Amino acid sequence: MNVPSLFSVSNLNDPASIQLPEFGAERVSLRARWVFPGWGPPLENGVVEVIAGRITAVHDRPLRPTCDLGQAVIIPGLINAHTHLELSDVAVPLSPARPFTDWLKQVMAHRQARAAKDVADELVVAAGKSEAARHGTTTLGDIAGQSPPNSPDGMQYRPRTVAFLEILGLAPERADTQLQRVRQHLAGDSSVIRGISPHAPYSVHPDLLRGSIDLAVQHHAPVAMHLAETPAELELLATGAGEFVEFLQELGVWRADAIPRGSRPVDYLRELARVECALAIHGNYLDDEDIDFIVAHSNISVVYCPRTHAYFGHAPHPWRQMLQRGVNLALGTDSRASNPDLSLFAEMQFLRRLAPDFDPAQLLQLGTFNGAFALGVEHETGSLAVGKSADLAVVALPETTHDDPYSLLFDPASRVVATLCAGERGT
Repeated sequence: MNVPSLFSVSNLNDPASIQLPEFGAERVSLRARWVFPGWGPPLENGVVEVIAGRITAVHDRPLRPTCDLGQAVIIPGLINAHTHLELSDVAVPLSPARPFTDWLKQVMAHRQARAAKDVADELVVAAGKSEAARHGTTTLGDIAGQSPPNSPDGMQYRPRTVAFLEILGLAPERADTQLQRVRQHLAGDSSVIRGISPHAPYSVHPDLLRGSIDLAVQHHAPVAMHLAETPAELELLATGAGEFVEFLQELGVWRADAIPRGSRPVDYLRELARVECALAIHGNYLDDEDIDFIVAHSNISVVYCPRTHAYFGHAPHPWRQMLQRGVNLALGTDSRASNPDLSLFAEMQFLRRLAPDFDPAQLLQLGTFNGAFALGVEHETGSLAVGKSADLAVVALPETTHDDPYSLLFDPASRVVATLCAGERGT
């Protein structure tokens, strides 16, 4: 019997036509030109063996595989550590990108326009998940405006999702209502991993932040917070002035005493340090003291969103400095409001072009294991290791003279053509 080949010139441009074997109780093995396990060097003509959605072996021994993927690579399923799926219906990034508060107004206007059309948020979120999965993502860190509903059977939806319920409120009298939302969210079933997201220093009263963190500690829940995203945020914390004051006044929510003057990002990092798993989102303007604090608290990760960072024209991100210091740095796409798509693979290709001298093995780790660690799921996913979930992406390689596996993987013409989440087709 001939071993089926997944790719040919005729079907490379039609991912929907790609057929993968059924992953039932029997052993299924996939071979590719290269396998990137995430815990060692790439394996030429590598094989990944799976039973019932779990990886049972990763090797390069001669073996008659169930399916030969041909001119392709297998990588661990990608981890998008930060996105806003509720904005997945934005066709192109919103403008103007600067000043930042004008962009925020466009985000709010988009939400209002969608509500007026009575479009269900659940449909938009589902579309975002499907798009992310098509591009190789098997785990998402999503900032959710509403708590996801319980599923009838409590089964995890695909891709795996860490749903961070967004918490907002500068007015002290809103704290009780917001904290009740947190309690209800964290008490939900396991159809998603449940975390919370006190949105940002300019939108959450310090008392509400502390109360939210207290509940996260109690429930062992992960926490994500936008932090040091813009110079305007730092100005607001330091002086109580700047574009955010006018923006919040227009919304009717400004409280002059809500943000202590002389505050800094490190003050918020101290709160995040209390939980088992914390994500500082963006961190575009974290300074040496902030980074020192994160280095001393390995439970805090930073999520860098390269294309969103470029869209807003920020100063160079300190991501390399963070990595050199030992910070766990993960990658995210943010939302379609600041990014053309939800492809984490495209995010990695962009970063490869931006920093061609950066170690490509470490680049792959940023989009896989580092993201899994940031979200607290590194024992389940993030690498192709025995016992882990069979979360993987198949990348079709271009016809090229390159023979270096990383040059092949991150070639601009390489693209994800299939995704498996726990051994099941991701889309």
